[in-house]
Amino acid sequence: MIFANPAWLWALLALPLAGALAAWLARRDQARLATLVARPLWGRVVRREAARWALVRLALLLLGSAFLILALARPQWGIVREKVEREGKDVVLVLDTSGSMATPDVTPSRFFLARQALLSLVARLEGDRIALVAFEGEAYPLVPLTLDADAVGLFLETVEPGIVPAPGTSLGTGLAKGLEAFVDKDRRNKAMVLVSDGEDLAGEVEEAVRRAKQAGVVVFTVGVGTEAGQPVPDLDPDGRLVGYKHDEAGNPVVSRLEMSTLEAIARGTGGQAFRITPADTSLSGLAAALEGMEQKALAREFSYRRKERFQLPLAIGLGLVALALMLPLPRRSRAASLARAAALALLLFGAAPRASAQVPVQPPRAPQASPTSPAPSPGGPQAADPGRRGTLADELLLRPRRATEAGRAEYARGSHPQALSAFERAAAARPQDPAVRFNVADGLYKNGRYDEAATLFKALGADAAQPLAGAARYNLGNSLFQKQDYKGAVEAYRDALRALPGDADTRRNLELSLRKLKEQQEQQKRREQQQKSDQKQDQQKQDQKQQQGQDRKDQKSEPKPDQKPGESKRPQTPEEKADERFRQETGMPKERAMQLLDALQQNEKAEQKKALALKRAEKKKGKDW
Repeated sequence: MIFANPAWLWALLALPLAGALAAWLARRDQARLATLVARPLWGRVVRREAARWALVRLALLLLGSAFLILALARPQWGIVREKVEREGKDVVLVLDTSGSMATPDVTPSRFFLARQALLSLVARLEGDRIALVAFEGEAYPLVPLTLDADAVGLFLETVEPGIVPAPGTSLGTGLAKGLEAFVDKDRRNKAMVLVSDGEDLAGEVEEAVRRAKQAGVVVFTVGVGTEAGQPVPDLDPDGRLVGYKHDEAGNPVVSRLEMSTLEAIARGTGGQAFRITPADTSLSGLAAALEGMEQKALAREFSYRRKERFQLPLAIGLGLVALALMLPLPRRSRAASLARAAALALLLFGAAPRASAQVPVQPPRAPQASPTSPAPSPGGPQAADPGRRGTLADELLLRPRRATEAGRAEYARGSHPQALSAFERAAAARPQDPAVRFNVADGLYKNGRYDEAATLFKALGADAAQPLAGAARYNLGNSLFQKQDYKGAVEAYRDALRALPGDADTRRNLELSLRKLKEQQEQQKRREQQQKSDQKQDQQKQDQKQQQGQDRKDQKSEPKPDQKPGESKRPQTPEEKADERFRQETGMPKERAMQLLDALQQNEKAEQKKALALKRAEKKKGKDW
């Protein structure tokens, strides 16, 4: 047997104290009565019930309270087997990764907005099977149909323009590869989401639309870009801008959003066309359309849980308390005693755990319009009215209202250390309340304790279904940004966008963190290059010193006039022998070989990018955007 809420068992320690207090009060009453009436005359002068009834009633009340506390602790034993059936749809995401998607006619680029929109959409498709296909001149499936939305999100985080070896843009090829991703050909609840700028350089769109219609696949199209367009950037394998694309006549290539093509594809399959803008990347309309489609059973599995057994101690406890209330009562009037017993029962029964009514204070805010600090929180929940006072029931039920209100008052005056102390007192009374923990995390942030604040915010934002998940993830990004952990801040802001799609402050902070991360990586790269240069110079100096030392050893090894022939020099240590053996076998010092190995490992990724660029160059035929 286990208890789901074992903290309530501590209340059992109060029952012996309550029994001792009742016994002491009974003895005190008897002593006071003895000063007025002699004990032999009590039976004639004082109307008192037998002492045994008082003891029985007290014992029943204490025992009933013990069973009620056990019921609150929620005892569980035995296993319950439940059949769980997951229902959903098959959704294939087809993403355009051609060079034209890198066009910055929308900030920061078409591809960045498209990826953010798909990440937000994947977060909304809980319970659906999702697949991911990338296409340019050719199409490649990146993720097959899966219930693991996190895997799809991971691939979306790593994909970038130019990932497909064949450059160009072929909408028909992308649609055809997306149709191949569906495994249940006879099902009718299948949907495809095509995200592109609408440019098609290869044709074959009409044939792909006809095949999709025959297969019963509804295609939803999402356009990104502007009708005016901009020149298509030409990027090197490292993602740096080296110029702009030119056509065969030498004119700059201007890529424009072809919304009419996307609308025709959607109309031909019974779908709808949507558009992404920098102000709104949530795709809420598309998510609503997908949610309205027919669902099917995707997976059947069994879950096991422990069976709740609180009903038994609850029934016993209520029965014992009711029996105690029906016993003969002491010298007080029966009506007054019933009222007193009812009040006691109300206190016992009203002590069940409830969700706290506390609401966190405003999340931490950073200076506005600063290019080096994140934007403020996206309007967190409003705090409770500070004028309300905690009642006696609040104190008995451990509601941390007073401590929270004191913390809010100090917070408003800017006394952040005192506010944190008050919030921690409230958390000690209700440690599992998410709102109280949010207040503590906010106080830690304001006091510059970013590591502890980040830990709390991460725990509060782990469950996306919680009301505070979006604000907690956002504030986690702020905490990591202050620690200059820009990579972690980027991940936190992206998680916040899944819970708060379309929030302008979160997108701004994400872009700022990405720029800071890029600057940090460039600085790290420059430091590594400088370190390599310094190591090379040190190695050269060390080789020269070793050579000079070897020459001096050779000179010293020659017999001197006062040195006897055949006299041996100092023996080498095991480390020196190993280094000498390594030098003889490889022709270089061991330190030099380790430096070369590190350089090879660092250049491996660059070589992979060069290989991909060579494949794209081999398949390049005319239009490569």
